[in-house]
Amino acid sequence: MTRIYKKRGRKINYVVPEDEKLTFRGQYFSMPDSVESPKDKFRREIAELCMVSETTVRCWIAGEYRPDKIKRALIAKKLNINPEILFPNEI
Repeated sequence: MTRIYKKRGRKINYVVPEDEKLTFRGQYFSMPDSVESPKDKFRREIAELCMVSETTVRCWIAGEYRPDKIKRALIAKKLNINPEILFPNEI
């Protein structure tokens, strides 16, 4: 049996014999790809929609920062919820 893993995110797969000890990186890449969690997907989609990083979206969720008016409108439209409900004035 062989393990297949991707090296540095490249599309090329490397086949590693089962009995060969894998490096730490090899151990990581030999793990199966898992399904993205709903929260991860939500953060990624909002980040792509607003053209910001997922870290920025995390800050919005945590209440550390607030998106500007245009981004709030984009998010509200995507979620079909009034922006005043999504983003109350208090932080």
